Amino acid sequence: MNNILLINRLNPDDNNDSKKKIFFLLGGMNFATTETRLKELLDKIDILGKQDIIYKYNGVLLDITTKDIPNIIKELIKEDFPIYSIYELYTPGV
Repeated sequence: MNNILLINRLNPDDNNDSKKKIFFLLGGMNFATTETRLKELLDKIDILGKQDIIYKYNGVLLDITTKDIPNIIKELIKEDFPIYSIYELYTPGV
């Protein structure tokens, strides 16, 4: 069986204000302490509301603009979260 993941290509020059579902694949999400630390961190970030965050078993899905990605990465790195990939999931018909 093939494990296929369809993603959209991110454009670093995209400066518009339309939000996209951006997934952050993070290490250590199988530990309760990691998830608790992540929740505490994301609650402190002003650009994120509770409705913008969906926690997954292996990371977090954020409803943010492309230009917000570097700021989120910076905050995750400051708190020593291991980041393995960042991408926008492909949604057919959108």
